[in-house]
Amino acid sequence: MAAPFRPGFFLKIALVAALTQPGFYSVIVSYPMQGVQMAAGAAIRRPGHMNFGLANPIPVFPGVSGAAGAAMFVVFAIMLLLGLLVWVLATYLFCRLRFTLFDLVVYRRGKVHEAWAKYGRQTWRYFGMVLLASLVFLVLLAATAGPFLVQMLKTAARAGAQGPGANPFPMLGAMLPFIGICLLLGLVWMLTDAILQDFVLPPIAIEDASIEGSFGRFLGLLREDFGSVVVYLLLRFVVALGISWTLMTVVFLALAVGGMGGLAVGFGLYRAMWHGGVGLQIVFVAIVAAMALVLIAVCLLGMTAVYGTVAVFKQSYAAYFFGSRYPGLGDLLEPPEEDLVAVRVEPPLPPLPSLNEPPPVW
Repeated sequence: MAAPFRPGFFLKIALVAALTQPGFYSVIVSYPMQGVQMAAGAAIRRPGHMNFGLANPIPVFPGVSGAAGAAMFVVFAIMLLLGLLVWVLATYLFCRLRFTLFDLVVYRRGKVHEAWAKYGRQTWRYFGMVLLASLVFLVLLAATAGPFLVQMLKTAARAGAQGPGANPFPMLGAMLPFIGICLLLGLVWMLTDAILQDFVLPPIAIEDASIEGSFGRFLGLLREDFGSVVVYLLLRFVVALGISWTLMTVVFLALAVGGMGGLAVGFGLYRAMWHGGVGLQIVFVAIVAAMALVLIAVCLLGMTAVYGTVAVFKQSYAAYFFGSRYPGLGDLLEPPEEDLVAVRVEPPLPPLPSLNEPPPVW
């Protein structure tokens, strides 16, 4: 990615690698949604200004009739089905790109199309395993955290009925078990995901191994070298977290400097253009919108660079750790020298005497 550094190649590999990380999907989905929520909240809190010219916000669902309730249920079911479809497609993309990233790291080639095309059959096997593990995790989450979520909602409803002076400690007591279980299951899922990517995927990619064979190889390694595997997983999280925090700090500092510069430029343009008539106001709004889009694009590029760099590091670290214990992978990372056939050269015979010389006397 960095030797020699080419911006286009770097961003291509970083995007492929970032799309193999679950956290990147949450960033590209949650950040825009948070921006929309903030904008909607500002519009509702500022009546007469950004509330579409209305003095009061429109009440949401003031009264729902039977037909309207049925229509809302149908819309909710369609949205749920579309969300499930998007989740399945994103999971397949996520799995296919993991094989692509593995190929790019192991074979040290930058051709994404060739790496993508090699693992169609293997991806379906790995995709089914990841999908099954995700469903098991969701069922486990619903069984363990679901009752605490219901209790938390009931407590929130009782606190809301009591008004602003309600005692906050019952709500806090209901939230803590739910948050604790979610954090614990999140750690379990992170560990499971790391094992699936670092130890189960390589035999499938290299040998077209079965799921049972890949898990059997990992369990054998766990029995033989349990301590090294535990230390590796710990370092994988700690070092990757340190790298991501460092890079994220650099990106946010750069964005903060750029944002302050943009605010200064925008304030100067506002003073110069806003009171110059409708035409200048339209131009000013267009300039501000363009600056905002540039800032969003730079932010997305920064997140891609951070998540992609961390993903390439984790894949490389995993490949070299597992490759030292899995000859099929280790030979691809460090090809062994070819055994040369030893040819024995006999010493030359002494020269024969000339024919006109007498034979040697013994």
